[in-house]
Amino acid sequence: MPAPTALPIWKIHADILRTLQVGNRLVLVAPTGSGKTTQVPQMLLDGGIAGDKMIVVLQPRRVAARTVATRVAWERESKLGAEVGYQIRFDDHTSVGTRICFVTEGILLRWLQDDSTLANIGAVVFDEFHERNLLSDVALALVKNLQQSQRPDLVMVVMSATLDAEPVAAYLNLCPILVSEGQSFPVEVEYLSHPDLRPLTLQAAEAVERIIHERNPGDILVFMPGRGEINGTLDALRGLRTQERVSCIPLHGELEPQEQDRAFAPNSLRKVIVATNVAETSITIDGIRHVVDSGVARVARYDAERGIGTLLLEPISRASADQRKGRAGRTAPGTCHRLWTVIGHKDREARNTPEIQRSDLAEVVLLLHSLGIREAATFDWLDKPDPQAVERAERLLTMLGALHEEQGNLTPIGRQMLRLPMHPRYSRMLIEASQRGCVPDAALCAALVSGRDLLARLDRDDAQTKSAREMFEDSEDSDFITLMRAYDFAKENGFSFERCRSYGINAQVARQVEQTFQQILNAAQQQRLHDRDAAPVSAAKNEEALRRCIMAGFADQLAKRRVPGRPECDLTEHRQGQLVRESVVQAATFLVAANLRDAPSRGASSLTLLSLATSVKPEWIAEMFPQHLSTTIEHLFDAQNKRVAAVKLVRYRDLVIEQKAQQRDLDPIASGRCLAEAHRAGAFDLPLMDHRLKQFIARVNLVHSTLPELEFAALDADAITACLARAFKGLSLVKEAQAAPLMAAFHQHLASGQVSWLDELVPLSIPWTDGSTVKLSYVNESPEVQVKLYDCFALKEHPSLCEGRLPVLLSLCTPDGKRLATIKDWPAFLTREWPKHRQAISKKFPGVLWR
Repeated sequence: MPAPTALPIWKIHADILRTLQVGNRLVLVAPTGSGKTTQVPQMLLDGGIAGDKMIVVLQPRRVAARTVATRVAWERESKLGAEVGYQIRFDDHTSVGTRICFVTEGILLRWLQDDSTLANIGAVVFDEFHERNLLSDVALALVKNLQQSQRPDLVMVVMSATLDAEPVAAYLNLCPILVSEGQSFPVEVEYLSHPDLRPLTLQAAEAVERIIHERNPGDILVFMPGRGEINGTLDALRGLRTQERVSCIPLHGELEPQEQDRAFAPNSLRKVIVATNVAETSITIDGIRHVVDSGVARVARYDAERGIGTLLLEPISRASADQRKGRAGRTAPGTCHRLWTVIGHKDREARNTPEIQRSDLAEVVLLLHSLGIREAATFDWLDKPDPQAVERAERLLTMLGALHEEQGNLTPIGRQMLRLPMHPRYSRMLIEASQRGCVPDAALCAALVSGRDLLARLDRDDAQTKSAREMFEDSEDSDFITLMRAYDFAKENGFSFERCRSYGINAQVARQVEQTFQQILNAAQQQRLHDRDAAPVSAAKNEEALRRCIMAGFADQLAKRRVPGRPECDLTEHRQGQLVRESVVQAATFLVAANLRDAPSRGASSLTLLSLATSVKPEWIAEMFPQHLSTTIEHLFDAQNKRVAAVKLVRYRDLVIEQKAQQRDLDPIASGRCLAEAHRAGAFDLPLMDHRLKQFIARVNLVHSTLPELEFAALDADAITACLARAFKGLSLVKEAQAAPLMAAFHQHLASGQVSWLDELVPLSIPWTDGSTVKLSYVNESPEVQVKLYDCFALKEHPSLCEGRLPVLLSLCTPDGKRLATIKDWPAFLTREWPKHRQAISKKFPGVLWR
């Protein structure tokens, strides 16, 4: 292993220190293998750049923060947690003497809440900034703001291997850019010759087999999008047809630390490490000479318009592909096997979409409000978030009680929520639980959804596991209760792998839930939300209290079942969804869904699936959220009885949760409007909406479009509905509406005198060449008349309407009534087209004297 000072980053050591001694900002582009992650923090410490204050290095991943801190501590011959430490969620290895601290971005943001000036920090290093995590963008903006307003001595360094440096440097007021060399060993890249439709897991295993057969030395790193694909690849690797023994090791963020360490530890066998993109940046795995890249990653995207999150499998960007390639050849020549074609590579995005433009912003917006920043959409971002996403986040926080409705500033509940290290929904649940005596259950619910799924999805044919799981599903009130009972079962059985697997439980996840649960409970206790010595409440009371707490956290995702026993539901904001068949909540009329996600459907639009459901009672809604309830008396169309009825409607925001017929006189105007809208929706036909009326509508619209200066109001769908409402005033039955005269109501749509102008501008008939009149049809977009070709030869000019601006469409017919042509310019037809037809027409109709 080369000495740290032999790494390429040391060639610009003096430039780094000189730049930061005269300024307080630097953008550093240093390729994979240059040593920037481990060496730059040490350069800043030894160069006195941070003075006697701490150097904080932001890492986008917990695995990277922990492993890099361990490496740097080893290089400095220091105990981890002393001079060099790390802090990630629920795991703090720091001390009073820590000078270099590797943290995830969320930790720095929580420090900002405690001390808005970061008084004990002298430098903030943003590592692997090209990943553009949501929290890294927030941290960059806040540190920049702090530096400009209160801490000019605070140093900022933004580092990456594949960063587009100029926009970041411009954002940091045109700060200096330094570029370091990377490793000098070549990496040979291989692509597929043609697309391979087989599973990526199988393709990757075959690529590993080829590398081993070719006797190329060195460990192998395989990139897969998620844990499922990692396990599939490991299964495929067990069938390797090679004589060489290898050690197949998984690596992803949800493994226990000691399991993650297997990927980094020396091994007598060749290592084949199958990892997510956690291994793409920062962390170094010594001995990697070959990379097999699936070319895909799971990307979280948030639909701000509908408030629905999705996790999509997407091609990685070219920048990420280069980053992955750089994992090979750090110490010797290497290879990179890409499971896509050269053409496919060119079609990929150049860089990752910043997470701030595709994420749920609730947690970030809450933080900004706590720092006095109320206009998140106009804040000084490197890349601005979607204003709609910011608006939805603020709306959610207001519903959760974290923000005041009008002023937008933090409420006492909002300040409590800030102190809990979780999404605002779950922190709101814990605060509600503190009032109802069920904090442990609420904490367990938060822990159960903080990682991977505890219960595996069942195959339709897996009758044995399905039957075994039914012991957890004896409550029909909440899917959370099912998960809690499965967790209790796993804990009672010592998290036994075999015992848990027979019941469809992931024992490893259950063990992680236990750890997270205790950490959340400790956080609740520190905030005085929970007293561990408090007397327990009864199970029945506790279960109802928990359901109320879940409702408090998901108040915006209240759903009402459309038909008893059916999965289709209506939600607020005119959203619709379908409860998953695995849910135990199959009888309740009202429920809250903790998880909304898009799924493919057979129709044109996607299907919104509701899961993690909890039944709620309508009286809870009135008790807990009276500010969101409204009551109105409205006129609704009763399709069954074909009439209008007065109905009392109780709405939770815009979702109707109660509907009751009223014994009262109908409002004549509202009743007529209701009938008109029912007709527009296709509830019934109107015989008197005849050809004559349709002609009138078309004529008005022609004048509106042809002679706008006359200010004829268009008869669009809304205007037609308004005219029908006028005609139906005082009526309540369909049969009355069908008999009502309509024309007078449509005439009233026009201003005084315009009806008579209509006959002049767009008449129903026009005089013809033989002294008679011909009827005009206005059914199509242009006025049309059917005439005999022979009669047109007497025309001196083409007939027109609307003061000559609108030519009449002449449908020319031969003596036998067949249509020859449809024209808008008779002189042009006579000159250009008629000579082409004359001979054939004259021959067919010799008795006519054709001109």
